[in-house]
Amino acid sequence: MRTAERIKGRVVEIEVGEAAGFGWVAAGLVLEGFPHEKGILFEAKAQDPIEAETQLRAEIEAFFA
Repeated sequence: MRTAERIKGRVVEIEVGEAAGFGWVAAGLVLEGFPHEKGILFEAKAQDPIEAETQLRAEIEAFFA
C-alpha cells in the first residue's frame, strides 16, 4: 500500500509493506516543505499494517509539532 498526502502542510509518501520477522513496516518520506526537511525518512514497525501506518503518522506529526 502506498499513499501520498499532506501532514501539517508537508507532502509525505507513506508505504506499508510486510517485513519478515518484524510483522509490518511503514515508511514515510517528506517530499516537500522547507529545504532542510526534504528527504526525511520515518519508519514504524507493528503487528498489522493499520497499526504501523497509525504509528508512522503519529511520529511524523509529533516531529513537526
